[in-house]
Amino acid sequence: MLQQRHRSAARHAAPDATVTAAPATAQGGPVTQGGPVALLLGAAAPHRHPGEAAANSTLLETWSSGVRTWVLDRAELLAARGPEARILSDEATGLDSVHADACVAWAREREAAGHRFDLVLGLREDVQLAAAVLAAALHLPGNHPDAVRRVQDTGARLAALAAGGFLVDEDPDRAPEGTALTAVGAFVSGRPHVFLLATPTEDGWSPVTEDGWSPVTERGRSPQDAAAEAAAAVLHLGLCFGVFRVDLRATDRGIAVSDVRLTLEAPGLQAHLARTLPCVELFNLVYDDALGRTTALPAPPLAPATQPPTAPAVPPFVLLAGEPEGAAAEPHICRGTD
Repeated sequence: MLQQRHRSAARHAAPDATVTAAPATAQGGPVTQGGPVALLLGAAAPHRHPGEAAANSTLLETWSSGVRTWVLDRAELLAARGPEARILSDEATGLDSVHADACVAWAREREAAGHRFDLVLGLREDVQLAAAVLAAALHLPGNHPDAVRRVQDTGARLAALAAGGFLVDEDPDRAPEGTALTAVGAFVSGRPHVFLLATPTEDGWSPVTEDGWSPVTERGRSPQDAAAEAAAAVLHLGLCFGVFRVDLRATDRGIAVSDVRLTLEAPGLQAHLARTLPCVELFNLVYDDALGRTTALPAPPLAPATQPPTAPAVPPFVLLAGEPEGAAAEPHICRGTD
């Protein structure tokens, strides 16, 4: 069935980062009434900063999913945001979101004042542990803090993968071998799904694209093999929530795991995802999963995506009501719904 999700067409910019949202009042009630609320840690990027487009894209996906946002980040970063980020976020509080204890204390104060939070998501690598601790403290879906520590500790990550029988890049002084690959995916119901396998164009064997990435063509091993190895790696490390990025190398000895990240931070990667797979919004999948919404999972199209999907592969589209000015021209504001 088709479902259209609405947000108010008249959106005002969120308050400056240095001002914490006001507590509930007898007249107006909690600020967070009116739908599910996501706490987004590390969602601010200064205007014209390289990370601004990715941050705004994530906020737009949240907005399109009908989820209200409360951004926690350093006051100076929030104050330096551009107008798009201010419009697309509902509330913002200046708080150094790398400090888990401070985030938990703040969230509990907000809950005591009548606010409700429905999910927590970290959008930078440096806030992932705080996001995991905060989600656990609020009894919300998230990765276990120990799993985040394991992933972010290079030695612990490589040791855990090697012990699980994975081929790993464990010598930083040795020149890397093989072809660099990156798998991008999201967890749904605790299971990892890889939606994109790409390679940086500097490797030279893929055609150059404007975002610095190219879809992977078969070279000895199929894209499905690499995707399966990436999915197995994040499961083995104990991850179960959010988006992920796994850097791999296709070598003569097999597929080696180079790195595992809990964000999509890589120059041009989100733009490549939006360009090649406009039907897939990874953060919306995460939000729907955390909120218990039933969604139609897009089939992972790991074959080269040099042409737009054929008509049968494209889910039904609805245009979001009340989209920000100019957003109608952006393909990623249209969601395929079940």
